[in-house]
Amino acid sequence: MNKTNTLPRLILLAGDLIAILLFVFIGQQDHATTDVNNPILGLLRAAFPFLITWLIVAPLVGAYPAAENITLRRLLLRGLNGWLIAAPLGLLLRAFLFERGGIPAIFMLLTLVVAGAFILVWRLVFGFIWQRRSKT
Repeated sequence: MNKTNTLPRLILLAGDLIAILLFVFIGQQDHATTDVNNPILGLLRAAFPFLITWLIVAPLVGAYPAAENITLRRLLLRGLNGWLIAAPLGLLLRAFLFERGGIPAIFMLLTLVVAGAFILVWRLVFGFIWQRRSKT
């Protein structure tokens, strides 16, 4: 894989992971569950189930197309498909790892919608910049 194909994929991946971390960070702030002794480690611990499922699922659904195949439609549809699979798996992994009895429906809905929106908005921004860059 050459450098021109790798860079957009790495940028997309970094943005996706930041979008997920932002969702978890906002959730921790909203629910006052931030680890005051080590906020970064606490954030990574809380986000781990979502990050790991995303890292597994996103490449499988083609969420990181080659540079020459990047289109706005592909970025958004594959990002959405990936999140609709990765989020429920992340919630299940979270429930298992943190020994939660279940997954509240409202939490599942908010995770799907809000974190999914973060990922899609990021990908929309990336896609517009990519299209603009590609035309020059």
